[in-house]
Amino acid sequence: MSSNIEFANQAPGADGYQQQHEHAAHLEIIDQEKGLVDIGERTKIAICGFASSSRHLIPVNDSSWIIAGLNQLYRHMPRADVWYDIHLNWEEDNVDGTDHEGWIKSCGIPVFMSNPPKSFPTAVRYPVERLIQKHGIDYFTSTVSFMLAWAIDCIDMKVAHTGKPYSDYTIGVFGIDLIVGTEYEVQKACVEYWLGIAEGRGITLVLPPQTALLKQAYRYGYEKAPDTGIIGLIEIQKRAAELQGTKEKLVPVMHGLNGGVQTLRDLKAKSLADGKTLVELIDIGIAEANTKLEQVVAQVQTYDGAYQECVHHINVMELRLRGGVVPLMQS
Repeated sequence: MSSNIEFANQAPGADGYQQQHEHAAHLEIIDQEKGLVDIGERTKIAICGFASSSRHLIPVNDSSWIIAGLNQLYRHMPRADVWYDIHLNWEEDNVDGTDHEGWIKSCGIPVFMSNPPKSFPTAVRYPVERLIQKHGIDYFTSTVSFMLAWAIDCIDMKVAHTGKPYSDYTIGVFGIDLIVGTEYEVQKACVEYWLGIAEGRGITLVLPPQTALLKQAYRYGYEKAPDTGIIGLIEIQKRAAELQGTKEKLVPVMHGLNGGVQTLRDLKAKSLADGKTLVELIDIGIAEANTKLEQVVAQVQTYDGAYQECVHHINVMELRLRGGVVPLMQS
């Protein structure tokens, strides 16, 4: 029975982790405290994440690859050979209705953690101190960076042991873009640094065309600005600012008219005893003010809608400039 089914961890519409998958690598844990795991005879390591742009390309049915996943990605893919949950608060922010602790205990594969509980039979302490000393740098801003440093370390040991060239070994990255929020601002550069370390050794890198990693918006010095098609990013940003400015000018007019209508209504209520003629004049004033108010409200809504659409286009264009494969349509 799949442990995903047992622990209600299978994502809707996905094939969750299967411990006895026919292409499983069955890695051997050499030393849990020192973080030593033997990758065996396989020469390819896939570093896998959640990004839908290339997650479907994870080579789960290819026996030449070792599949490395993270956090609760096991809900979305049928095979994994080594796992990562580096977070100190690994018990928090998990999908409702799932048993993350139960999965870690029973998955049967090495699970790298920063401080693994003794009760987890296949949990392995990540050898962060050794890798910092080895590389001379403490630069880990995401789980993916830990995964890449581990993969490089494994290949280093295999090259030293077998004498094979680095080019015989491969690191692939699937389902990882890092183009939104702190992932882009903090994590992406670190991941690309470790990819550079692998490239510098001569390790073969496999990155799907859909990934946003190791991509540039434009070639500095050769191009003045990114080519975003017929309408440029700067142009649409200016249009968004223009729409927002017009809306901001109309909003106080709208509030003023609304206040005027309310004042007339209050005056009417107080003037009912003073004669029908005054009330009729006030009714006319209210009707005229309401007509103007409706017109201004419609203008404000129109400009706000246009502004929101511009913002959506800007967001899509910026993510595409970061290398992301992002559709313009939301449906």
